[in-house]
Amino acid sequence: MRLEDRGKNLWATFTADMQRYAGKNVRPWSLAFIKRLIRESYVHPGLKAVIVYRYGQWVLYCCKVPVIRQLCNLLYYVLFGYVRTWLQIELPRSTAIDAGLRIDHHGSILVNAQVIAGKDLTITHGVVIGQTDTGVPRLGDGVSIGVGAIVIGGITLGNNVQVGAGAVVTKSFPDNAVVAGVPARLLRFRNTENTSVPPPQSTEPPTDIPSPLPAGTAGNA
Repeated sequence: MRLEDRGKNLWATFTADMQRYAGKNVRPWSLAFIKRLIRESYVHPGLKAVIVYRYGQWVLYCCKVPVIRQLCNLLYYVLFGYVRTWLQIELPRSTAIDAGLRIDHHGSILVNAQVIAGKDLTITHGVVIGQTDTGVPRLGDGVSIGVGAIVIGGITLGNNVQVGAGAVVTKSFPDNAVVAGVPARLLRFRNTENTSVPPPQSTEPPTDIPSPLPAGTAGNA
């Protein structure tokens, strides 16, 4: 998503968010769909943060009537305070995240207001996506960030990157990368069939293989 696209097609974006919780096998906004959302809001309280986030974007970018906007803005700050205090999720409405956002669980989640992310972003408990003096992260489509992971700095994560639990990501990774560790390193690549393939290995012959013969016996054969 680009910064200038925030607030565009917001209802379709919000519906895609809710489908990440209720599933795509149910017609959006049907009675069964709404029942699933109510159940998921209990199982995954992060859903409430997503609702407040999209509501805040509607107020900021779509609501133009002055008095109504002021009242809605006041309500947003009340809801934002609830989400930040009781759910411990800080997700400012100016953050540019495309459709299909999913926040699993809650607690100790912080997303910088200048972060730009693509579709189907998944955030879990304890995740920090923050800024350093090098900038803020840019995330592609389908990025999944594991429990307790930290993604910071002016880096880029490509499409379908999976960040392992507890990883500290301070450099960019290409599409389909699976990364983990402190600092994060590439473990393997994911292919389009959702299976994993190892990263390319060096083709240079090894130079540190020891001789199988004791020293001084090579010429006694």
